[in-house]
Amino acid sequence: PPAASLPIPDFRAGYQGEVSAPSRALLEVVYLCQNRQSWYRDYADRLGLERLEFVGSATRATAPVDAAREIRALLHFDVANRSALRTRSDVRRHLLEGFEELGGLTVTTSMVGNNTQRLLDADEFRGFALSDDLAPLICVNAADTINGQIFTIVHEIAHVWRGASGVSDGPIVHDTESELERWCNAVASETLVPARDLRQQLHRKLTEDTLTGTLDELANRYHCGTLVVLLQLKRIRALALSDFDAAYTSERARLNRLAAQAPPSSGGGNFYANQRYRVGGRLSRAIIADTAEGTTSIAEAMRLTSIKSLSTFDKFAKQMVGA
Repeated sequence: PPAASLPIPDFRAGYQGEVSAPSRALLEVVYLCQNRQSWYRDYADRLGLERLEFVGSATRATAPVDAAREIRALLHFDVANRSALRTRSDVRRHLLEGFEELGGLTVTTSMVGNNTQRLLDADEFRGFALSDDLAPLICVNAADTINGQIFTIVHEIAHVWRGASGVSDGPIVHDTESELERWCNAVASETLVPARDLRQQLHRKLTEDTLTGTLDELANRYHCGTLVVLLQLKRIRALALSDFDAAYTSERARLNRLAAQAPPSSGGGNFYANQRYRVGGRLSRAIIADTAEGTTSIAEAMRLTSIKSLSTFDKFAKQMVGA
């Protein structure tokens, strides 16, 4: 069969620079999100909603530090505001809801639709952005770690700031040939770990013995992963390139050991709570409201939300209305 291609730019770096053809699962998630975006664009147009000024507001000449400052301000994510966020899940929710409050759409899922037998591969892609000045959408692969998802959220928001759609795979330290991906990585890192604040926190010289403890302290301060902190330490030249490469290898090994020691996930969870993220709060409420008014058919609403049972859709609608 002919090789399938993504309908949006493919910025995946692949393992050792070799990018595989997109899987059917990835293609279907992109198509589903495009359909949802198209529906919402028509919905927003009917309501006369204004175009979103932040979409495409940055250019290649925009300094990452400037874009990051604006993103932090609009998402209410300055370092001082993060103390109220107790867990990484709180951080993820804050960023997703913040983007939706700006007018964007979010999808956070680990599967195709609601099919638990068709799981997504975090090694294939971390997320993607569908830029649009009325209905920008970001999708995050929930099969990734929670720290990885946090970075991806901001990375895809940076894509929207540049007005550029595309699929990304990470890892964050990959020296990609794409100027856009390097820019989005820099914006995401600066948003999560502001360089100015980071310099103020470095009260002692970093050594091999003190680095791990310092990374954990800084990651807790910024509510992100230690690898993002490492990347910023490299950018502000607190670590030499040789030191960074060794530290990155060591830190990845440490994180892998911790992950192996962690108790297995119980899996599952509340379907309706998860469904809110798989479809996105803003989009879900819009579909439910338009269906209640009779403009969108129930069959179309169920297709857009990937729900096959009418009773399940009714219960989801009631929970979203009451949320």
